[in-house]
Amino acid sequence: MTVREPLLAGAYVSRSTMAHTLETLTPGTPVLCGDTHVGDVVALYSEGQSRIPALIVVRWSYGGRTDDVAVPSDEVETVSDRGVELMQTEPEQYATLASFDPARFPTVHPL
Repeated sequence: MTVREPLLAGAYVSRSTMAHTLETLTPGTPVLCGDTHVGDVVALYSEGQSRIPALIVVRWSYGGRTDDVAVPSDEVETVSDRGVELMQTEPEQYATLASFDPARFPTVHPL
């Protein structure tokens, strides 16, 4: 008996659901690591001609840090009524995030 994987073509659409969800984020949306509020969304940026968010600029407010940081969009676990939930549950795991300065990220543009 031959076992085949099911056809998944129907599961794919022209836009990623997470990418579409990220596009709808507004400034001020809370950003969380587990149950800890670490900051708020400032802006979304994409690379090149893409409309898919590549970076989320977050005004970080945890652990004495108060600057805007560039959070890669692939670090987002989910977006819920609580806000943006990052993959890591410990805020210290994001201590090395780069401060966001548009000059340091010349290939991105705001959405």
